[in-house]
Amino acid sequence: MFFTDRAVNELPPSWLNSWTGHGMISRVPSPEIRNIVAAKHIPVVDLNEQTGDMGVPLISNDHAAIGRMAAEHLIDRGFRQFAFLGHTGHRWSDRRGETFAKTVRSAGYDCEIYAGQVNRGSDLREGAWNVELDQLALWAASLPKPVGMMACTDFRALQLLTACQMAGVAVPEQAAVLGVGADDVACALSDPPLSSIVLNAWRMGYEAAALLDRMMKGEKVPRGFEMPMPPLEVSVRQSTDVVAISDPMVANAVRFIRKNADKGINVEDVLRQLGVSRTTLQEHFRNALGSSIHDLIVSTRLSRVKQLLSETDLTLAEVSMRCGFRHVEYMSGLMRQHTGSTPGQFRREHGLANRPQRRS
Repeated sequence: MFFTDRAVNELPPSWLNSWTGHGMISRVPSPEIRNIVAAKHIPVVDLNEQTGDMGVPLISNDHAAIGRMAAEHLIDRGFRQFAFLGHTGHRWSDRRGETFAKTVRSAGYDCEIYAGQVNRGSDLREGAWNVELDQLALWAASLPKPVGMMACTDFRALQLLTACQMAGVAVPEQAAVLGVGADDVACALSDPPLSSIVLNAWRMGYEAAALLDRMMKGEKVPRGFEMPMPPLEVSVRQSTDVVAISDPMVANAVRFIRKNADKGINVEDVLRQLGVSRTTLQEHFRNALGSSIHDLIVSTRLSRVKQLLSETDLTLAEVSMRCGFRHVEYMSGLMRQHTGSTPGQFRREHGLANRPQRRS
């Protein structure tokens, strides 16, 4: 087994011409490399969807299923206005956007598609990210709110989150943003943390190896063969963890609560922030959400509790402090009341020790 780490857009490596392997799994990034590989007359399985048909079997993502899953996720959250941000002119991105829009429109809603210019996949790395931000901010500000927004990748979604911040568009209260790829670092460190569609990369790798094995044993695979892999699920984080809210007063209150719930705020703090009476805001909450201000504060804190219990090994006292609870006993009582489990039981079922380890 020979493995080498390279950038997608590098020139053909010097060793490739003299390489004498019997089969290859590749992300063929250019016609130049394709021609060198083709001249070797060995079985090749491709994993690169950036450049379209390279004349070898392709294991790909199911882009239609990705777009459909994104639309259904946002529709389920009550959104009735939608938008898609992709890389115009790239087959995989266009397919995701087309199916996203088709699914939304089939449900009876409108979808705005960002009319960007056709760029190379490397353009964001070469400065187009910042050049395009002003235009994206204007686009985000112009969309009807609240809006459910899909980006074609996680890094396109990060760009969209930055544009929303520049435009003063609150995420997720005014715009829910969903990416694709579920990059752990990018999604966890974005502001707010990014929801994303989880792709079945492990299955793609397995099927690529299995297909290459059969080809090396003599199986003939027709030109243009493609095996699309459907996505696994939506990894929900804060950027879409919301119900669509059309009432501006409630949207502002929800935004304040989500940002400050772990600081120990109460209903009075929310009322002071908005400058309205308890009666007025409670009525708006009941009409928009069917719940009270206090209920949202508690549920927001408990969501954070569950996240820390499942993703960290912090003590219960540390979890309680970080989530705005003065006493562990009070936090535990609320957990039992709202979930049916104590914090300890929840951690045993969902914590780090309960997760299967990936094979290296």
